[in-house]
Amino acid sequence: MGIFSHDDNSNTTCPMPKYLVADAPDNVVGDLTFHQFNMILSGACTGLTCLVIFMSMFNHAIHLSDPNRQIKIMRIAIMFPIYSIFSLLSICFPDTYVYLNGWVKFFEGIAMYSFLMLLCDFLAPNDRHRVEFFASLRIPSKFDKGKTTDGLSWLKRSWFVVLQYPFVAFILAIAQCITQAQGTYCLESKDKHFAHIWINIIGIISLGVAIVAILGFYNNLKGYMKEHKPLLKLLAFKLVVGLEFLEQIIFMILHSTDALKPSDTLSYADTIIGLPTMLICLQMVPFAFLFYYAYTVKPYKTSNSGVKHSSDSQQYLAVVDSESGGHYIKRYQGGPLGIYAWLALFNPVDFFRDIKSTFDMFHDARTGPSREAGMNMPDYRM
Repeated sequence: MGIFSHDDNSNTTCPMPKYLVADAPDNVVGDLTFHQFNMILSGACTGLTCLVIFMSMFNHAIHLSDPNRQIKIMRIAIMFPIYSIFSLLSICFPDTYVYLNGWVKFFEGIAMYSFLMLLCDFLAPNDRHRVEFFASLRIPSKFDKGKTTDGLSWLKRSWFVVLQYPFVAFILAIAQCITQAQGTYCLESKDKHFAHIWINIIGIISLGVAIVAILGFYNNLKGYMKEHKPLLKLLAFKLVVGLEFLEQIIFMILHSTDALKPSDTLSYADTIIGLPTMLICLQMVPFAFLFYYAYTVKPYKTSNSGVKHSSDSQQYLAVVDSESGGHYIKRYQGGPLGIYAWLALFNPVDFFRDIKSTFDMFHDARTGPSREAGMNMPDYRM
């Protein structure tokens, strides 16, 4: 017996069919059923999205002059083709939807964490400068306008709140796959005996607090990042997450009111999976182009001015140091076809190394002299 268990004495059954098949009998476009039309349209959109995002990632990989920032940009970018490819697979094979959807949230969590750390890189290039910068800030309290919080403690809290989401999403993705395999998930049920409602509630809470933390981070520090166009970067990333979340609510309402139900042209699988995933594939196309523009590779490209080029493709890059006002020289570090960037992107050890580095920064800064010096600097008000 258990909250997600089934036995012979239980009257609780999942209202969904055991196997989902897109088998609507009537055509919608010429000789094509909705499912066939959906696969063609969503496949074309997925291909275009992957092409645009791959071009963006490839440009950053071969012009890898600032690995700390550009690897994070590539981690954010990978979310777009994952959204599209997993949605297309769910359209073609409806029974895989529940197994794939949870992992989309996991990659979304990695992208959200990478976005927060990218904003930190915009503010300070390394851990030492980051401690000094945030230790100098006083962040106004959201609940008591007369109180402030020191910037380093506020950063640590924001970091933990955002970091929890990919780990929670990972656990929920595993739980979703296990309960679906056991027949105790039930995508269409809100009954407490099924895992769907509980996994959704936990996921929404985890995602919600992470989004609030990132928006608060941006709102408090946007004045320091104007040259990086943080609003455009925020919109290119957050609109995807926000719109997908809004569409979930809309489709939930449509299903609960029977405004959207199976017909001769729409099968049960089309209404609960085909339509929502088709919208995701469609909207990823303009968002991919927006991402390409918002996260342009231009700031990381080699400056031709005053630089003598050799026959080696690893050209030099002169960059303005925002801390000292001087210039320093960098090389492209991506290797042939950006191979080192791709290896870093798909290396989970590198991701956990970044997490450990930030955790060590907080640990070392608790009694560090840089924080004590920073506390004597002026308060921050926005």
